[in-house]
Amino acid sequence: MRLLNKLTIIVIFTLFIAGYYFYVTNNKAIDFSLNNWDEKTVTMRDIRGKVVVMTFSYSNCSARCPVVTVRLASLDELMNFPEDVVYLHVSVDPEMDTPESMKKYFSLYKLDAAEDSRWMFVSGQKSELSRLWKFYGIEIEKIEEKMLPEGYYIEYTPKLVLIDKKGSIRHEEDFFFSEDEIVQKIKEMV
Repeated sequence: MRLLNKLTIIVIFTLFIAGYYFYVTNNKAIDFSLNNWDEKTVTMRDIRGKVVVMTFSYSNCSARCPVVTVRLASLDELMNFPEDVVYLHVSVDPEMDTPESMKKYFSLYKLDAAEDSRWMFVSGQKSELSRLWKFYGIEIEKIEEKMLPEGYYIEYTPKLVLIDKKGSIRHEEDFFFSEDEIVQKIKEMV
């Protein structure tokens, strides 16, 4: 009987370790190489050791993107501007997201990305961005709209992704997140 109990404990422990390993290795954020608004290359390896709050956006967005950016700034303030949290906007419009337009985007919301390097807006080759979009399930459709100053808008899958300091995806959801819940999840990772 004692042998059976020991074997049961060993099996349970082994299954726990295997499950944990499977969870950690299958929830890794994929690496990328994209250019930040300041034209410096950013990779996921570069920001490892920080909690990453990733969202998808574009600099000419006039609807949902501004709301999300304001909410992220509010989260940052609620957490008292933690140095080990990075806010990463990933472009869904690489043709129009130039370094100048991405920097201007932040300035519209009184975020000085030059002063506070935790605010990043990355873009680059469509092939590299497409890997990220596919990995995170982001679908994108450019819709012509002559009434808008830009002449179009982009409909895309709204998503907020929280990545821990080791590069594992810890939480994903749409833009209708509860600020208190996200603050709590970030604090658990900091």
